[in-house]
Amino acid sequence: MHYRSKKDLWLGVIIWATILVSLMMPILGREWIAFVIAIPIAGFMMWLWFGTGYLLAEQQIKVKYGPFKKTIKIGDISKINKSKNPLSAPALSINRLEIVYGKFYDFTLISPVNEREFILELLKENPNIQLDEKVKEILGKR
Repeated sequence: MHYRSKKDLWLGVIIWATILVSLMMPILGREWIAFVIAIPIAGFMMWLWFGTGYLLAEQQIKVKYGPFKKTIKIGDISKINKSKNPLSAPALSINRLEIVYGKFYDFTLISPVNEREFILELLKENPNIQLDEKVKEILGKR
C-alpha cells in the first residue's frame, strides 16, 4: 500500500517560493543562461514535493524522496517513536515518525498522511515493534 507524505504549509511555501523565484528572477532580468540553470533546480524541488512517499510491499518499507530511495525490512524494525526532529529526512512535515531498525539502531524519519493505518500495517508484519507512548495514543484514536 502506498502512503503519501504529510505536507506542512510552511515547507510548501518555502519550496514553491524557491521554485518561483529561481525561475522568475532570470526571466525578469532576461538572463537566459541563469534560467536554463534554474530549470533543473526547480524540477528537483518539484520532484521532492510530488515524489515523497512510502510503499509497504514485500515485507519492506520502500521510502522515496524525489530521486532518493531507501528500503527498510519491516522485520528489522525494533521501535517507532513520534518525533518533531528537524533533521533532513524523507518527510515533508515536521510531524514525523522515527523508525528505528537494524543491528546498529539506524533510524529514518517519515511522515505518512495516515499514521495510524501505516503503523497498523507495520504491526501486522512485525508485532514485536515497540511503540512509544505517543504512538500508542495514535493507535487508540479512531
